Amino acid sequence: MTGPADDRARRAWAYLARVVEGPHPALNRMLGEVGPEEAAERIRRRSGLPRELAGATESRHHLDQADEDLALAARHGFRLVTAEDEEWPVEAIQHFLGSTAVGNDAAPPYALWVRGGRLDSLFGDAVAMVGTRAATSYGARMTERLASGVARAGATIVSGGALGIDAVAHRTALEVGGRTVAVAACGPGVDYPAAHADLFRRIGEGGAIVTEYPPGIRPARHRFLTRNRLVAGLTGATVLVEAQLSRKSG
Repeated sequence: MTGPADDRARRAWAYLARVVEGPHPALNRMLGEVGPEEAAERIRRRSGLPRELAGATESRHHLDQADEDLALAARHGFRLVTAEDEEWPVEAIQHFLGSTAVGNDAAPPYALWVRGGRLDSLFGDAVAMVGTRAATSYGARMTERLASGVARAGATIVSGGALGIDAVAHRTALEVGGRTVAVAACGPGVDYPAAHADLFRRIGEGGAIVTEYPPGIRPARHRFLTRNRLVAGLTGATVLVEAQLSRKSG
């Protein structure tokens, strides 16, 4: 049973998830120093903020709709999971600490909206399997073969829920009774692509849908890139099954 302090912290996390989009190293550092409630209050007051975080929250700090976001997420079957929760995938988050990427690309998530199973169980042994949306028949067959073997071995198949290779990986894991996680580039209440609504429902029943974005957020180009970092960062290995041929002019 949660008390008033727990509720305040939960609302602070939800506020931060709305106001600071995606990963932000400065916010992660502040959370480690003062915790979510004080970090949220500093952003609201516009005081005690490092310059990069002040700039990142300038246009959103007034969006204090934590209660609405938590309620809307719950209506869609999602919960907000943070480092304060027992299911937070601590070992998977450690992968980010060894990254050679710079800036936001290497920053771990500070909160995740989740529909489905516990994150610590799903990411305890996980493999990312990704590829082009324009999959060839050969690429699809190889994905089925690889995903089937990995899923039967007990590892979770993690992908982005997109058309092509992603979808084949998710469906194959489900067909062999394995576990799969779709990391979304949009918030709870938004199915993208819409044609995969039933697939997402099935994934949520046997695995999980995971996103850094709050309810109602639509997909955008930069959000797919952020999502891809999460797919790779939360897993122990990444398999790029098939990539689209890129032709350069000149």
